[in-house]
Amino acid sequence: MDDSAAEAATIAAAERVDDFQSPAWRNRKRHFLVLSSAGKPIYSRYGDEAQMSTLMSATQAIISTFADMSDPVRSMVVGNYTLVFHTSGPLYLLAASDRGDPEELLRSELRLLHSQVVSILTAAQLTKIFEQRSSFDLRQLLGGTQGIIDQLIDRMDADLGFTLGSLDTLWMRYRLRERIGKTLLRQRSKPVLYAMVVADMKLVALVRPRKHSLHPADLHLLFSMVASKAFMNGGEHWTPVCFPRFNDQGFLHVYVSYITPHAALVLVSADRDSFFLMTKYRQLVCDDLAADGSLQRLDDAAAQCALRPSELGLHAGILLQLYYKHKTLVQHFGTRFADSVDHDHRLRIINTYKRLRLHMAARTSSSSSSSSSSAHGPLRIVYFQSSTDTVLAWQSSSFELFAAFPPATDVKAMIRLVNAVLDWIRNEEDHLFVINAPSY
Repeated sequence: MDDSAAEAATIAAAERVDDFQSPAWRNRKRHFLVLSSAGKPIYSRYGDEAQMSTLMSATQAIISTFADMSDPVRSMVVGNYTLVFHTSGPLYLLAASDRGDPEELLRSELRLLHSQVVSILTAAQLTKIFEQRSSFDLRQLLGGTQGIIDQLIDRMDADLGFTLGSLDTLWMRYRLRERIGKTLLRQRSKPVLYAMVVADMKLVALVRPRKHSLHPADLHLLFSMVASKAFMNGGEHWTPVCFPRFNDQGFLHVYVSYITPHAALVLVSADRDSFFLMTKYRQLVCDDLAADGSLQRLDDAAAQCALRPSELGLHAGILLQLYYKHKTLVQHFGTRFADSVDHDHRLRIINTYKRLRLHMAARTSSSSSSSSSSAHGPLRIVYFQSSTDTVLAWQSSSFELFAAFPPATDVKAMIRLVNAVLDWIRNEEDHLFVINAPSY
């Protein structure tokens, strides 16, 4: 986690004692609430949900009223706030934003928040609990996971990767990545279904079954958990995790251990009794990689976190930040922000990326559904200029690219620079992405 994210998490934890009537709570730009269909508080990103029974009851009443009318409420505008509702089984979720966030963006974040709760308990357990007792206080079962959920919400706001629906990857030399992948495969024992090395939510290497793969949305939840403070404090962790896109009715079991200060070994197994085999596997991997210095080289690469814009070729000097998604691999990488971009400016740029992507997707959808010969084709390149930056979005059949530049940057200059960066990416593809991951 970078310094700004850690600082935001510390501030948020300190303010959790605020109730929803306090100025600190009301001054927040975005809120996320989870409650049961009976109106029982389950989660609030800010403030103490135990002090929000009135707000939770009002939310439950709104949802129930529209449900009784056979017209489920999806969203509404109250003052400067856009409220977006999402219901799934016994859980009701609400997102509120006064930043003008698009409804579809907030809805997608609510779906991921719901998946996070399911990953902790499973959909089957949620249904059973509330069928037996509709007024059950679910916080009893979510104890200790609040920080993980908080971090997920903060990352959704500050990281484009969740919107792209792809996996972030760590830049490293191809031979080193290949060495790590082959080691994971060679030392693998039968209970290990998936073996991964992850650094700051970035995939380093992966071994998986030949005929199965985990959905990026499930891996986002897993990587967010691995990057949480509870798992970064050292030691070995063995915990049940539900992967909603894989099977929302049951658990797999996940082993997490940081094998260097910056990189974690993550193992997924269907055998709940295989912890000691996982421990042995970890030791074999560490010994193998340490033998020729690969373990230290892994930590050196992981410590970099992300490339700087200036490292994307010789002509990227005016670039503030860039994301690139490889559509075939369903992987992406993002650079750091330039040092001149502060935390609030970063959030504005990421929010602009998301808006442009939704705009392009809506245009593509309307174009494909229209049979009129005069219909406009899908947008391929679009840019947005403001007083603080200029943002460019570019999509093709093989990639998506989002880049931020200083304000009033000439469009032709942006295109020339981006084309130079695309050439650099093609030359660096083996180092940027996990290509030909080992399978068994």
